[in-house]
Amino acid sequence: MALLQVKNLTKKFGGLTAVKDVSFDVAPGEIVGLIGPNGAGKTTVFNWMTGIIPKDDGHIILDGREITGLPAYRRSLVGIGRTFQVVRPFEMTVLENVMAPALARTKNTTHARQKASAVLAMMGLDDLAHAAPGSLTLAQRKRIEVARALATNPKLLLLDEVLAGLNPTEVAQNLPLIRQVRDRGVTIIFIEHLMDAMMSVSERVLVMDQGALIATGTPAEVTNDECVIKAYLGEEAPQC
Repeated sequence: MALLQVKNLTKKFGGLTAVKDVSFDVAPGEIVGLIGPNGAGKTTVFNWMTGIIPKDDGHIILDGREITGLPAYRRSLVGIGRTFQVVRPFEMTVLENVMAPALARTKNTTHARQKASAVLAMMGLDDLAHAAPGSLTLAQRKRIEVARALATNPKLLLLDEVLAGLNPTEVAQNLPLIRQVRDRGVTIIFIEHLMDAMMSVSERVLVMDQGALIATGTPAEVTNDECVIKAYLGEEAPQC
């Protein structure tokens, strides 16, 4: 059974249809890439899935449970975690930044501290636990963002451009962490514009263009799809 089912998602902003009739499933343990040109509707899908924006039409089912009507904080509690494109850590230590979301699961500060410490160790940030995020590199702050999402114990993790702005060495260092998170039982969907990185870690790829889902398949399949080539390169593909 699919862990996630998105059915017939449609979202309009005034007269603009940002997402139109998008449906897809994600199996437990998958790493799924979500790609498309700027303005394709990718982040709108994430915002709708996490309850940040209301739907116009559509349904979301997580682990067999319809969660379409739940507010954002309830969706987090039932198992959806996410990161954001713009990293905005709290003005507190790295450890306290990760403890804050952990406290949504437990009111016991000792348990929250233990959870935060374990997540920071997994992300390679344990030696920075008492540092101020403002003193860290962008790559380290991006890891804090992922750690905060993981502190909520998600079943499904949505990563929104966690590699954006990083240099090639930093990208190479962060890719294994995505696989490591999945190997610990967390299903992942991630948006990224770095195609080499996306294709190297994704097991399946969803492609959006102008609000619609135009292709889905393995990395090899979508990179050879004429509709995808047209969306990215502007080449003619009459059947699209």
